[in-house]
Amino acid sequence: MTAAPGAKGCDVAVFRTGIRSAVLRGAAAVAVLAVAVSLTGCAPLQLGAAAIIGTQRISTSTLSSDVAALNKVYQAHPALRAQVQYKPAQMPRLVLMWLVRFGIIADIARHDGVRVTPAQAQSALVAADVAVERQIRASVSPAEFGLLSALPPNLTSQYGRYRATIERLAMLFTGVTDLSSLTQAQQQRFAARVSSEVAAAVKRLKIKINPRFGRLNAAQLTVVAAPDRLSRPAPAA
Repeated sequence: MTAAPGAKGCDVAVFRTGIRSAVLRGAAAVAVLAVAVSLTGCAPLQLGAAAIIGTQRISTSTLSSDVAALNKVYQAHPALRAQVQYKPAQMPRLVLMWLVRFGIIADIARHDGVRVTPAQAQSALVAADVAVERQIRASVSPAEFGLLSALPPNLTSQYGRYRATIERLAMLFTGVTDLSSLTQAQQQRFAARVSSEVAAAVKRLKIKINPRFGRLNAAQLTVVAAPDRLSRPAPAA
């Protein structure tokens, strides 16, 4: 398999290895974009919803099913657990994180008129798979790739579209056709533009996260554990 041209340059230079870190570290602590937007996810949700992303409602049952599918692969591949560095208890937040990221990038693409073909999405997924195999120096199946990425098997195709969309946005915002040729100035300009686009998308989508699963850290595009308010010490008199 051959990697898509420029894919690595885009991920590393602009997203600070956010995608690759998610693949290799289970996305437990990913630094994706420096977006100056406030935390969201405290508003009331529809009954039975894990999250609301614009008009998309992610039900708790759907999230539970996705997490169960990921956990099934996790339990079946004990040899890979040292690579992912996450535990089953973290899976709901990680899976929800990906769904939020997919929704935000898709919204930016719609807003800027960017379209990704199935072939482009597949090419991006192959490139991601090749990058993982190089890192761990072993071949991985689609299910194993999903495990290393904290992605249930049914979401890996969406990841390919997500990655391909980022690449097309880089081309649109910088005017280049080969992402490996991006200069440092172009990378910085793209990072600034994407930060602005993400902030606008978060505002448009009015994302709400069920506190049961955590809250949205919009600066890193992660779902983090909600603070335990009951365990906070009482203020000093």
